[in-house]
Amino acid sequence: MKKNAFTILELLVVLAVIGVFAGIAYPNISNWITDRNVKKEVYETVTFIKERKAEVTSGKYGMTQLALKPNLEVYTMSPEDFFNTYQSISSNSSLKSNKQCDQGTRQANLNRNTSLETLKLSVSNNDSNVHVYPNAAHNPVGTFLCITKDGSIKYNRLRKTDRDPSTNQNVDMFVFCSKSNTNQYTCKFDANYDFMYKLNIDNFQNIKVYKKNKKKNCVIKSRTSYLFNKKKFV
Repeated sequence: MKKNAFTILELLVVLAVIGVFAGIAYPNISNWITDRNVKKEVYETVTFIKERKAEVTSGKYGMTQLALKPNLEVYTMSPEDFFNTYQSISSNSSLKSNKQCDQGTRQANLNRNTSLETLKLSVSNNDSNVHVYPNAAHNPVGTFLCITKDGSIKYNRLRKTDRDPSTNQNVDMFVFCSKSNTNQYTCKFDANYDFMYKLNIDNFQNIKVYKKNKKKNCVIKSRTSYLFNKKKFV
C-alpha cells in the first residue's frame, strides 16, 4: 500500500511539473508558429518577385509590372512593345522621356497576365495568415513595381517609399502583419506589432527583408540571393 501511495504521489508531482512547463512553453511555441506562418508568406512573395524579374531578364517580356497588394496583379509588355515605347528613336512618349510607367490598366500595351497571378495574400485568400500594406484601406492601395532589365523605369503615380538604412536610397516598401493581432486598417508601415515584416525593394528588385520587434532589432537569416539588414524599421 505504501508503495502504491508513493507511486501515485510521484505521478501527481510529475503532472504538476508538466503543467508548469506547458504553461511556460505554450506562449513561446504559439508565437513561434505565428511568426513562422507570416515569414513563410514573406518569402513566397520574395520568390514571386524574383521569378517575374527572371522572366524579364531572360527576354520573355520587355517589362513586367507587379501590383503588390492583397490580390497580387501582374501586367506584362512584349519586348517589341517595350522597344517601341521606351527605346525607339521615333517614340515621343512622355513615359520614355520621363523613364516612367503608368498603372497597368492605364498604359497601352501593358496587359494583365492572370496566368502569372499565382499568389494571393490577406483578405483575397482565407488561408493566408497575413495582412499587407499598402491595401485598399489606405492610399496608395498597392506597391507598383515596373520591372525592366536595366531598372530604369519607375512608377509615375503615388508611391509609398522608404529610405533604406543601409543604402540611404528611397526604395519601395511592402509590409506584412499577422492576422492574429492586426486588420487591414491597423496593418501599416508605422505600426508597432509583433510578427511584422517589411520588404524594401530597389529599382533592380534587390530585396531586403526586415523584421520588426517591439523591444530589439532582429535579423532574418539570409538566402543567398537576398540582402538583409539588422536594423528595425519605423
